[in-house]
Amino acid sequence: MLTTGVKSLDELLGGGIAEGVLTQIYGSFATGKTTLAVQVGLLSPGKVAYVDTEGGFSPERLSQMAEARGLDPEEALQRFILFTPSDFKEQRRTIGSLKKVLDGSFSLVVVDSITAHYRVEEHRRNLTAELGKQLQVLLWIARRNRIPVIVINQVHFDSRAERMKPVAEHTLNYRTKDILRLDKLSTPGLRVAILERHRFRPEGGMVYFRITEKGIEDVSE
Repeated sequence: MLTTGVKSLDELLGGGIAEGVLTQIYGSFATGKTTLAVQVGLLSPGKVAYVDTEGGFSPERLSQMAEARGLDPEEALQRFILFTPSDFKEQRRTIGSLKKVLDGSFSLVVVDSITAHYRVEEHRRNLTAELGKQLQVLLWIARRNRIPVIVINQVHFDSRAERMKPVAEHTLNYRTKDILRLDKLSTPGLRVAILERHRFRPEGGMVYFRITEKGIEDVSE
């Protein structure tokens, strides 16, 4: 397992981000999804394959987090291998190519986010099966390499349920075993992580965290 760098969050997840499965992290804008994924990669021992579909990955932010934690920013930047697919087709090719790219030196794969390009496609109903295939490839990668794979997901407003729900909920939930939702709170900088599903931990558990120059930290720290 890989640590999140937050003790209470690791405990919520049964020890951290699990190997061999897909962990889905979803939430609205600026809830800390990217920061959490980058932090897991920063604190991991190996390389990180980071598929950035939204342009949200910031080398400056990674360097800031590394410095604040007493780590070497240059070494951290060299460990992150960045992929930037510009549309859904290129995302499919990128995820497929990871099967050949990954070797024993990698400790994590992140797709941030899995649904950004999918959402803007005009005929996305026809692409749901393709999204499922991409998730299946990522699951194969997780199992074959025995590493964690984090898939970040966006949200949309479901008028029937009258609440925010993850994009392509059924497709992602079918293949992601551990699901973490991040929400903003009214207090500036404060967030909550809610465990919506887990292989062996009880659902509904929650922990509070802050977003700082270090990344994410427990509110008690």
